[in-house]
Amino acid sequence: MKKFVKFFAVVLTMFAFSGCGNKAVNIDVNTVYSGISPMTEGTLVKMNDNYISNYYGINVADLDQYVFAQSEDPKSAETIVIFKCDDKDKRAEYMTAVENAMNQKYDELSNYNLPEEAKLVKDSKVYSEGSIVYLVISDNAKDMNSIIKDSIS
Repeated sequence: MKKFVKFFAVVLTMFAFSGCGNKAVNIDVNTVYSGISPMTEGTLVKMNDNYISNYYGINVADLDQYVFAQSEDPKSAETIVIFKCDDKDKRAEYMTAVENAMNQKYDELSNYNLPEEAKLVKDSKVYSEGSIVYLVISDNAKDMNSIIKDSIS
């Protein structure tokens, strides 16, 4: 009988935690962006759908919500990308696309002899929490990433 109870407890625990990796995330990415964008050093400009498609290779029709913003100064690396994509396969594909764009930005800034900005890019990371993917390139990235993560949790 004890073995049955232990087995039942294990099975019950497995079912209880089986959905933990795919929990629904109910945040408004524009609200999160509005909360963190004042923390940037310069002025950020939201990118339009064509730019997102051409630069990142992302079809915005696949995204539930999104904000892609970067510094209006081409010599600045500051970037904020936050998007929600419920499709797990597309989310992984688009996360890779953001990483590739980040690598391209690093190369561009390195080639233009902007080592401080290139370092910001190199030190940044693309994160995925539930259905949200985000990237912050900024001197204040650590604090901004914490705010995003807290908004998701």
